[in-house]
Amino acid sequence: MGSGAFATVYLAHDTRMDRPVAIKVVDDAGEPDGRAFREAQAAAKLNHPHIVTVHEVVREEGRTCLFTEYVEGQTLRRLFSRGRLTDGQILQAGVQLCRALEHAKRRGVVHRDIKPENIMVAEGEDMDVRVMDFGVAQLEDYSGVTQDGDLVGTLAYMSPEQLRGEEVDQKTDVYSLSLTLYEGLTGGNPLKGKSPRELMSGPSRMVFSRLTRSRPDLPKVLDEAFRGGLEPDGQERLDAAALRRLLEKALKEMPEEEVAGGWENRVSSLAGVVDPARLKYVGSRMVAGSSVLATLAYVLPRAPFYPISAVFPVIAAISLVALLSPTVGGLAALAVLAPPVFNFSIGWGVIYLIAAAGFYGVLYRAGYEWAALLPGAAPPLAASGLGLLFPLLAGSLLRWWGWLVGGAGALALALAVGFEGREVVPYTYSSGVEALLLSGRHAASPGDAALTLGRFLDVRPDLLLQILLFTLLALPFRFFSGGTVVRRLWVGTIYLGVLISSLVILPPLVVGVPVSSGRLMWAYLPCVILVYLLAVLVPASARDGATEG
Repeated sequence: MGSGAFATVYLAHDTRMDRPVAIKVVDDAGEPDGRAFREAQAAAKLNHPHIVTVHEVVREEGRTCLFTEYVEGQTLRRLFSRGRLTDGQILQAGVQLCRALEHAKRRGVVHRDIKPENIMVAEGEDMDVRVMDFGVAQLEDYSGVTQDGDLVGTLAYMSPEQLRGEEVDQKTDVYSLSLTLYEGLTGGNPLKGKSPRELMSGPSRMVFSRLTRSRPDLPKVLDEAFRGGLEPDGQERLDAAALRRLLEKALKEMPEEEVAGGWENRVSSLAGVVDPARLKYVGSRMVAGSSVLATLAYVLPRAPFYPISAVFPVIAAISLVALLSPTVGGLAALAVLAPPVFNFSIGWGVIYLIAAAGFYGVLYRAGYEWAALLPGAAPPLAASGLGLLFPLLAGSLLRWWGWLVGGAGALALALAVGFEGREVVPYTYSSGVEALLLSGRHAASPGDAALTLGRFLDVRPDLLLQILLFTLLALPFRFFSGGTVVRRLWVGTIYLGVLISSLVILPPLVVGVPVSSGRLMWAYLPCVILVYLLAVLVPASARDGATEG
């Protein structure tokens, strides 16, 4: 059925008892003292409904064989990835697993490798989980490497003391179980993808985001449960019994869930298909590459400096670099844009350098350097009639920093209007637009360039309003990103209502600019589609971030 570094598992048939069994064959690697065999015998002493039963242990030359019950079902990992479990079912599984750990504690057995892959959910109407490989983690340790300080288990689920190679007790299993349940409720394990050096250099810094932030819809007692279960100090950590009592209390406070097959569960299953870590990795590179491509393709042909024959290769090469390395590609794109700006005006060039360096520095410190060129994509997006999508993209991609990118994108739109004399405001129609900013071509100082921009915005107050609206409309997506799918759908609906009402009412009321209803609805419909796709398909944890500190 599968194999790993130390063992192979076979499905067999017990002819004497007429039942299927699983046989795990562990390589003893010439171990002379029989410690692996004794550890397997200890695991065989466990007798609990939520622990896979070990029928027999046989030691042969060079290997130890464990004959266990065969549980037909699916692992938690598979169910997590498909979003098949409700919050209540995850808590029920947690209670059952805590009881299994309590039983193992009384028998003096530590699993040391609790993770979704080692927990089986048996087929049936009722929730019934079984811990697999109880005690086998230690067995594999003895049969492989036996020096003190060796790490056994999966790094992303190890307790801090286990990462340090210290002696562990039953509370290390509580930590791993708490992290497994945390992943099931939030959609991701924040320690996945980290290198062994990152994990081992500072396990005391593994401070998890409070559950009340990512899942405010869940009972608050769960926040206490996970803070206690994920406590870095093993002495202060909850034991299995204390964790179980808190989970049972949370179960009593859970609202009644819809029956399986309801539309809420169907859309939740769709969200569960998306792996947050992979989505973040691929998404950041796609955003970086596409925003660099859109920015350079829009600006370089309109700001003559490079030979025409070199423009396309430069755009293609830097876009490819941004796709592979957002940091390098973003810096290269900002550098390539500088000469055309200085060629236009020294004053504008100085302003560009100061603004670009400050903007990139802020995003780099926040971990969002891959979005540094995103504001440059706003003008081509607006020219295609989809300008209202920009604050939605900024707010959903950059959490708290969405307001900064949203405002920067609106400023880029204003500059496009001023330099090209084109009307690109998503919600208005202006006739007789002039390229007023071209009058600053010979601005020798940043002050002269800033004065030219100020005069232009005084003539076009609708652009100032657009900057304000784009900045504010990118803010609510921090709150939109948490909670269940149903909650996100409701928040998204409210957001869409605020978006359309503000765009219909504010421009004529505040700046006296008429709104083009046809143009507005053309830009608004893609926003509706994007909001509901984000609510249904993208898990909260992929946007919310899982760690702090």
